[in-house]
Amino acid sequence: MTVTQAANGDAALALHRAGRVVEAAAAYRALLVERPGDADLLGLLGVASEQMGDLAAAERLLRQGLAESHFAPVAYRNLNNLLGLLIESGREGEARDVASQIRLPDWPAGRQPDTVERDTVLSLLIGLKDLDQTEVAAEVARQFRGLLASDIDYALIAGELMYQAGQHEEASALLAADFGADEAQPNLHILRASLAHDRQDRETCLKSSAGFAAAMPTLLAEARPSQEFVLAVFNKAPIAINSFSDPYLLHYSGNFPSQLAQALADRFRFISIFPDSPTAMTAMREMPRPALGLNNIVNAEQLMANDTFRIVSEVEDNLGVKVINHPKLAVGATRQKNSERFANHPEIIFPRISRYFSSRDLRGLLIDDIEGRYTYPLILRTVFQQMGKGTWLINDRKELNETLDLLNENQFYIIEYISSRHENGLSRSIRAAFVDGHPIIIRADYSDNWNVRARYESVRQAFYRDHPDILAYANHIVMEPEKELGKTALEKLHKVAELMPLEIFGMDFDITEDGKLLIFEANATMNLLSTSPEGFHYPKEVEDRLVGYLCDYFCRTATGR
Repeated sequence: MTVTQAANGDAALALHRAGRVVEAAAAYRALLVERPGDADLLGLLGVASEQMGDLAAAERLLRQGLAESHFAPVAYRNLNNLLGLLIESGREGEARDVASQIRLPDWPAGRQPDTVERDTVLSLLIGLKDLDQTEVAAEVARQFRGLLASDIDYALIAGELMYQAGQHEEASALLAADFGADEAQPNLHILRASLAHDRQDRETCLKSSAGFAAAMPTLLAEARPSQEFVLAVFNKAPIAINSFSDPYLLHYSGNFPSQLAQALADRFRFISIFPDSPTAMTAMREMPRPALGLNNIVNAEQLMANDTFRIVSEVEDNLGVKVINHPKLAVGATRQKNSERFANHPEIIFPRISRYFSSRDLRGLLIDDIEGRYTYPLILRTVFQQMGKGTWLINDRKELNETLDLLNENQFYIIEYISSRHENGLSRSIRAAFVDGHPIIIRADYSDNWNVRARYESVRQAFYRDHPDILAYANHIVMEPEKELGKTALEKLHKVAELMPLEIFGMDFDITEDGKLLIFEANATMNLLSTSPEGFHYPKEVEDRLVGYLCDYFCRTATGR
């Protein structure tokens, strides 16, 4: 390339950067007459063509430029622009094919990327990641460890790619640096915690998880014109992050408030708050003031651990607005208290329950005490787990002893087992949602197993594929609960609403053959909206009705009407 050619190329690029795209394109074409295979010019003319709306020419030029690219900075730019064009055109499959087949030249040793090159590299890495080309992206990222190691944006993207590609030692080394003011980046703490978990470094995992909660104690949803007011959801900060996740998923990690934050995003502007984060109070002062709060730290066992109840209550009370399912209400909804609450109501059965601590040294006395209070079969359940996890049906002393071996000195419940199998030989579980004292049947399921699980599990789906008539009848119960369960049974639900301290909660139950209400579970940790896949949904009309009740309750409570 002559000095004159270089000068003309710089002039054309200056026109392009000044927004004079048509003139720049003409200059590129003139230069290409002299240098027809110049990958740099082909790529730049491709970008100009795209900006002028000629997408076909842009794609042709970018593909040609990429094929001619032997100098890494130009190859990276041409690939990045081609992938961007294909993705924006809705042709992700073609973009994925290009990315998977390309063989990029190595970055020149010792060449420090300038600002434009650095931005191109980062954009390319993100594009490759979004196209599920993790290994290709990780290989590209690895070339810049010595050149961009102190760049927090590079470190976060490259660290995530290396983590996903299973290159955990390299990712840990990259993220071990001190990034100064950028140490407050939430994703940095998430990555460090995930890597620490994988190498079984619990101390670092806990420290980095706490660092995430301190760095991002609040998460405010985007504003939309249709939103009526800000609704605060108080979520528990993650104690030990065990895999890399989007911060949103760490804020909204479970229960029905997490579902509502997505389902009602057009109606309300949600803000998630970690009240157990030391920076929560300060962060709340910088956020728009909520009109209403919804407490999602409702596991009574967790609330009563350490100083959680006081800390969470103090932050929620500081909000100065009504908080639904306040901790002082949630602590009254343990399994033991629920058992006591319904004990004197003969038409309602809540199985007897006792809490134990698994001690190997006192194993014999422990089993003797259990057998003195309960008969087999009985249910053993861990204290903190939900959604049917950590639950066993124990048929004899041998099974009890074997199960206690699994608990490793943990606390557990022993629960009276009351069979509710119906004439068809199947067990049934019905779920009701309660909103400000109003019950609504939202689910019904049958199973050939005593522990009736949700429809998102493959075993449930297989059962219903084999028995579509049972699936249809279960949904019919949801649509016509009074007809199928009886008016008297539904009246008992209103009694439950009176007795339970929570304002919004779910209850799993069944109606026994003699018409009694058999409660399996009642708490505010349940999902109230469907999690079922296509083909296994509960009736949408019922879920829409529930959402209507919730919205109406939120609006009435927030406005005082």
